[in-house]
Amino acid sequence: MAFNPRNDDMARDRGQVLYRYRPGQTFDHKAGYTAQVVYFGRDEEFDGPSLDREHLVREAMRFVRRWRSAGRAFSPGADRAPEFPGDEDRLAAHHYEVVVPGRVFCRVWPRVVRCSRSGCGHVWTAGDPRPGTDDWPPACPSCGNGVGNRQLQFVFAHRCGEVSPMYPPQKCPRGHTRFRLDDRASRFRDFRWECMKCGIPLPVQWSCGNSSCAYPDRYMSPLLHTAGTAYVGQGLTLVNVTTTDEAVRQRNPAYTTAVLGWWLGEITENEFRRLTDGHTIDVPDEVVQSVRAMEEAGLHEQARALRSRFMPVEVDHLRDQVGKALGLDPEGDDARALAAELHTYRRVLNLDRLNVPRLHREARNPERRSLYERYPGVLRSAGLGQDTCLVSDLPITYLAVGYSRTGFSPEEADLVPYRGRATRGAPQRTLLYAHPTRAEALLFPVDRERVSRWLVRNELVSHKSLDDAGGVARWLVHQLGPSGGRALSHETRPEPGHPDLPVHELFGLLHSLSHQMLRALAVDSGYSETSLSEYLFPYDLAFAVYPNGGGDFSLGAMRTVLEQNLDAVVTRAVDNDSCLYDPNCMITNEGADHGCLQLPETACQLWNRNLSRWHLFGSPDGSRTGYWDPTL
Repeated sequence: MAFNPRNDDMARDRGQVLYRYRPGQTFDHKAGYTAQVVYFGRDEEFDGPSLDREHLVREAMRFVRRWRSAGRAFSPGADRAPEFPGDEDRLAAHHYEVVVPGRVFCRVWPRVVRCSRSGCGHVWTAGDPRPGTDDWPPACPSCGNGVGNRQLQFVFAHRCGEVSPMYPPQKCPRGHTRFRLDDRASRFRDFRWECMKCGIPLPVQWSCGNSSCAYPDRYMSPLLHTAGTAYVGQGLTLVNVTTTDEAVRQRNPAYTTAVLGWWLGEITENEFRRLTDGHTIDVPDEVVQSVRAMEEAGLHEQARALRSRFMPVEVDHLRDQVGKALGLDPEGDDARALAAELHTYRRVLNLDRLNVPRLHREARNPERRSLYERYPGVLRSAGLGQDTCLVSDLPITYLAVGYSRTGFSPEEADLVPYRGRATRGAPQRTLLYAHPTRAEALLFPVDRERVSRWLVRNELVSHKSLDDAGGVARWLVHQLGPSGGRALSHETRPEPGHPDLPVHELFGLLHSLSHQMLRALAVDSGYSETSLSEYLFPYDLAFAVYPNGGGDFSLGAMRTVLEQNLDAVVTRAVDNDSCLYDPNCMITNEGADHGCLQLPETACQLWNRNLSRWHLFGSPDGSRTGYWDPTL
């Protein structure tokens, strides 16, 4: 059959493209051959949600910094993201470019072909097929067979990101140049090239040829081209609430201090807006005198209310308060990153929301009103906040930052960037591929008091530490702020006594709650698990579940859940404490495998890391208390 490039057209959702068809990734084409994505074309007519480029680039740079940091912790002095702009480059942000992909361009790859004729099996490297002219796969140069020949499905991959087809040897010790592959063994290391002339076996191996590779071990791993570690897309999902007013506020020098001061309760919402809007006002003398008189009389609450309404915030004083409360430099990168996290959740809460009190007020009949009166008790018993609500238009952006090979984490492999096509007189850009969308989402805040009791009961932190910090949220910020999120990145549970253990366990609780609620929603919302995704707000102890557009479509399904059966969904999540593979799963895997908490990769924000039913239901030996233990 003649190779036809028109078969390369793929009618796919952009989210699916960024999951399965990224540059450098191989896939089985519907036309019957294996292909590799070469690059993306831009969507020049994109008219979806607006993108906050600065926010996306800033978050991508944080992702790269965390990857580097985790790699150095594992291997001191190593750079696990060597091709990305360096941290020391003050203009690093200008090297990034955000692209919304619109078209996918691919090529036939690998071009290593195996003859299907019995007794032959010759493996050779074919030329690049010309569209409409050359047959693909081509006829065997050894026996002439042209029926059933197939591309070899194996590739070599290296930790630096290099990939190579499984080329046959150039010649055997006797100078012969034709080989077949003996792959009847069950392990790659037992595969052998066999000379078709003299039968001499040769090992199947390849060495990395990347000149910039910093690894001393150049041995490349043989993999099936579709193997999970042959290409691991790395990226992050962001809530991208973008408005003109918010963009102006973020450019204000006092933005970071104002956000953190607002979150700490040092200033009100009005003071935050006044400070970040840059407004100045003249305060009448009588107001100043009234405030002072109230303070002298001990009427501090009344004085504060009057001050917040009329008097400007003293930025220097607020900056000092923030620094003392959080133990951070309000002008530093850690504080700016923390402010971005906290302000994101604040902006979500400012979106149009439908909550339980509003449902009760707008109930159409007594039966609905009675149903909504049960909701608060059900949420409370499940340790979920009374502010659980529906966000009707949550702006979600998935950002593809790069990829890795032979491993999922910085401990295992390098992070490789996507590169723009070089043009004359301009530097090569590092590309970030974005998939912006809007979706209705159910937002679940977690009961902070119950979280505190869970932490104390499991001896992860003391009552005194939480009280001294000002509550579990401030304690969490103290733990996470300066670390850049490193405490969340452990692949396995840190040892007892490790300083990151309490935060690791708390994040595991939040992640496990999210998965358990998503599974319950999949039963009652009309969506499958593959069509739902999670978004975690770890600093605010909350999570959201939303349709990811990957399959099923059901307009208003999340609203229907909130209006008709939220109590049943929450009850299902709390009661569903078993797994198909119990008791083995609960004992050996801490209750987390694909029969219970683990979700499809399109649904999970964090590759199914740090999940445990022990967080929710307790350990079998009683040594760890579950969040849903009645005694809490």
